[in-house]
Amino acid sequence: MTVTPHNKPSLGEEELNAAQEVITSGMLAGGKQTALFEDEICQFLGLPKGHAVATSTGSSALFLSLTMLKSKKVVIPTYVCHSLKQAAKLAKVETEFVDIAEDSTVICQKSLSSCDADTLIHPYIYGEASELPKFSGHIIEDVAQALGASVNNQKLGTIADIGVLSFYATKLITSGGQGGMVVSKNKQHIKDIRNYLNFDMPTDQLDHFNLPMTEIQAAIGRSQLKKLPNFLKKREEIWQIYHQAGLPLMNINSDTNELNKNLVINSVKYRAILMTPKAKQLINYLAEHNIVAIVPIEEGELLTPTKNALKLTMNTVSLPIYPSLSHQQAEKIARLCQKFFSRKDGE
Repeated sequence: MTVTPHNKPSLGEEELNAAQEVITSGMLAGGKQTALFEDEICQFLGLPKGHAVATSTGSSALFLSLTMLKSKKVVIPTYVCHSLKQAAKLAKVETEFVDIAEDSTVICQKSLSSCDADTLIHPYIYGEASELPKFSGHIIEDVAQALGASVNNQKLGTIADIGVLSFYATKLITSGGQGGMVVSKNKQHIKDIRNYLNFDMPTDQLDHFNLPMTEIQAAIGRSQLKKLPNFLKKREEIWQIYHQAGLPLMNINSDTNELNKNLVINSVKYRAILMTPKAKQLINYLAEHNIVAIVPIEEGELLTPTKNALKLTMNTVSLPIYPSLSHQQAEKIARLCQKFFSRKDGE
């Protein structure tokens, strides 16, 4: 029987043709495709041209941002991908880890207020948009899981000092497996990062390193960006199937609006997260029916074990939600979850 994976990139003939065109041209690095991809991301986010710089990965985009800002100490929520910690380590920036708020993926404002860091990385976990926390230093928006989401009609990544995007294979769009981008409304930030990437015969005595995107990556990324609105629509449809089935989905939007009813929150459905104290049992049950579900962030993946972050690791299950998942497959998953939740203990 065919296994339904937890995640699956949506690649097709357009991406194949785009890569073939670059290969045929013989221009594999630093050219037309990269510049066009940067400008098209700017257009999508509502930024002027020239306010984005493509990078080899999302992690390198984080590293470059911390380096360009000359950050000395960065504060990071504990419930997040390890790449944030590794980027800070590579940039030789001191790190402070802070718990998330209870029943949320957003950093705890009270704990953040007592930090003495000069930089905050604010990730939008699972595609959920949120208001920026109050913080006196630089803020880097990590939009790796939330490309296309917005607050008050302003796209995430364009609100704070810097936005960081990821085009890894499992993200909302991919540039062929790896890839990233830094965006900013402050063009000088982009100029400084682009200069850092100018590693071949620089004319100054500043640090430089080779972390740019390739032309093939950019060409694939451009094809994917054209499809992003449809990708997001399909993800929303699948999420609604789970929601209408009465599954206990995490939905931070409603909680955020209760705190500030003036916010217009538009999230994207990067993940469909179920809240249940029987996470492992549900994952095993779905596996028996050839459906792969996961704990989205395991206890061992936390940057440091904190109370609220630990609670989420023990009570969350991520269901398949990707553009090529059919409605029939999603309905089957929903029915199986309903059946699981209706069982009596021991059945």
